[in-house]
Amino acid sequence: MLTRYEFRMIPDRPCRTRPEWGYHLYAAMLERLPREFGQRAHEDGPSPVSQFVCLRDGALYWSVTLLGEEAEALAGPVLEASGPFFLQKDRVALTPSLEVRESIADADELFRRGGLGGRIHRLDVCTAAAFKSRGQYLSLPTPRLILQSLMKKWNGCFPDCPIVDEDGQGMEAMAEGLTLREFCLRDAAYSLKGRPIPGFRGTLTLENRLSGFHRELADALLVFSGFSGVGIKTTLGMGGVRHISL
Repeated sequence: MLTRYEFRMIPDRPCRTRPEWGYHLYAAMLERLPREFGQRAHEDGPSPVSQFVCLRDGALYWSVTLLGEEAEALAGPVLEASGPFFLQKDRVALTPSLEVRESIADADELFRRGGLGGRIHRLDVCTAAAFKSRGQYLSLPTPRLILQSLMKKWNGCFPDCPIVDEDGQGMEAMAEGLTLREFCLRDAAYSLKGRPIPGFRGTLTLENRLSGFHRELADALLVFSGFSGVGIKTTLGMGGVRHISL
């Protein structure tokens, strides 16, 4: 199970927003949750939370996805009842107003949603996204890197319906069948504890030219990206994605 919340965040004074507010809101959220949730979120492996902030139509929005039944049970009620969040460094209080609550019961529902769309998927990458390989940051997306990231997040969210690809051949075959039709990207950085992480922001349009089960799985994974985000440190506010089927 996964649930995505979208809050409109209302500041108590005029201010200049920053993408890194996602990190500070996440830290403030953890302070309101049971200690075991924070411990689980920082264990090795996929995190039970993906979140980011973005400006849309002049308003600030905070998108938070709880990945898995445990996260939903522990954090869901707290999020829905949250009062203002105070960001001490910026000296601003943000009052959340819940505008969207969207739940996915299981992996089958993602497959159903993927099947309802067409072959074209647009990913609006709202906050700096990056990948990491052999200790190096990679700030240019490829279908292979996107699929690799989403498969890892999927297996953390749906342990009862894992994607098994021990030799990597399935992912390689799927990556060859995904084409980047259009992209409008720019370099972007995300600052964590004073250290900028290089990445990219912008829009990616992918065409799914696969067939059979591989096509169905790729469609489901790309729909999933709108909940999980893509790339590294999506728990801390990086790689926030809005997915649109065209």
